[in-house]
Amino acid sequence: MPLEITTSLKKMLSLEGRFKVIQGATSSGKTYGIVPIIWDRCLAEPYIRATIVAETMPALKDGCIDIFKTFMMEEGRWRDHRWNGTDFIYTAENHSKLQFKSFDSVGKAKASGKRRLLFLNEANHIPYPIADALIIRSDEIWMDFNADSEFWAHTEIIPRENASFLKLTYKDNEAISTAVLEDLMHKKARAEEEERSGQKGYFWNWWQVYGLGEVGNLQGAVFNNWRLFVLLLYIFCNLCSCYRFRI
Repeated sequence: MPLEITTSLKKMLSLEGRFKVIQGATSSGKTYGIVPIIWDRCLAEPYIRATIVAETMPALKDGCIDIFKTFMMEEGRWRDHRWNGTDFIYTAENHSKLQFKSFDSVGKAKASGKRRLLFLNEANHIPYPIADALIIRSDEIWMDFNADSEFWAHTEIIPRENASFLKLTYKDNEAISTAVLEDLMHKKARAEEEERSGQKGYFWNWWQVYGLGEVGNLQGAVFNNWRLFVLLLYIFCNLCSCYRFRI
């Protein structure tokens, strides 16, 4: 089955600039589109190296590596002898290499060398010092994420003049399965129920991030509640001090 040309894929192919930042809802097709884009770039330019990075190797195996193998096999393009299963590198006929790797320290990221293309998958789970060490050694950078909360991509990357930003939802992905779409519509209905009741809970917050592709505010809510708690504790302690009570 050939790769389906979805609205998500078309929008991502139109991005320009050194940084291509894709913030997306679940099942928006962002990762399923970026992996083939990176590979086609490897085929178009000989002797380059592209690196796909995730937080951990298990995350890569279950995500980008599985996506890469699946679309290559479905299109009849997979060749076993070109896959190094030890180093997780696939070498094209033009000698370009697609590498899948995770990094647990800044030192290892620095030692990984330079590359033509970098894809940070689920970038919000990758610490900024590691991401920065990889970015500075890469000519072109792609990244995707579900925005559970604001993180370094919003503050350090998107404001740059050479960055393109794209927000995708399930509506951009015509290849979404019926089962996944049904589940999304169930969560959407639950989110709407919570909003009508005035109790914006789990489903409402979930839908903002994974249904609409918006930036979540859970971290901010926790932080604000913590600051309120500290303020109330401070006032209470001062009142007790005034009345000479011991806490």
